[in-house]
Order: sequence, then C-alpha cells, then structure tokens
Amino acid sequence: MHSVTVDRGRNLIEVRLSGYFSPEMARGAGEDVRGAIRALGGAPGGHCTLYDIAQVSIAPGATMELLQKIFGNPAYRPLWARKVAFFTSSALARMQLKRLREVREDIGIFEDRQAALNWLLA
Repeated sequence: MHSVTVDRGRNLIEVRLSGYFSPEMARGAGEDVRGAIRALGGAPGGHCTLYDIAQVSIAPGATMELLQKIFGNPAYRPLWARKVAFFTSSALARMQLKRLREVREDIGIFEDRQAALNWLLA
C-alpha cells in the first residue's frame, strides 16, 4: 500500500509505503509521485521528496533493481527532486537503499523522519 501527499508550502512530496514492497507497488507509487510532481506546477526539479518506508515489511531484489532503473533513468531526470530522502528504522532496509546511491549519489538515507526532514529542508 502507498500514499502520496503534497505540501505546497514546503515544496515537498511525501510518499508512505507499507507492507510487501513488490515491483508492482513500486511502479504504482512511481506513477502517483510523477502525478504529484506535475500537480506542484512550476519548474520541475525544485521540490524535495520524502519516502517513509518504516512500515515496509520486505523489498525483494527485483524491487530494488527496478528502483535503480527508475532513479537512474535519464528520461525522468527533468522530474527529479532537488533532494530525496528515505527513512526507516530497519538497518537491513537502509542497507538495501544504499544500492540506489549507485545511480544517484545525492539520496539521503535516515533512521527517523525528523532527521530526514531536517536534511531535506536545510
């Protein structure tokens, strides 16, 4: 399951994911995130995105491979956030997320929401 919210005042998109994070779930969330970016209006790429994966039970290797392709795809570059942060208390999930840095070095990975939000909005 996922939800996407837009905070226009802070130019922030927040994505909450929970449960088994399958490739299909990643694709659906990605479509909703792109819609939220377009809904912000203005010049794409000026926003920040916060991914709350605290309630994700597992992300299989296929999902991580898909995320690497999405985050590294030059077709999406114009929609990229100025900053992207993920947070979860799971050490295993944070370790998996480090694979995304292979295609995008500026991704922040945090243990809690406040640290991620502080980094995004700094």
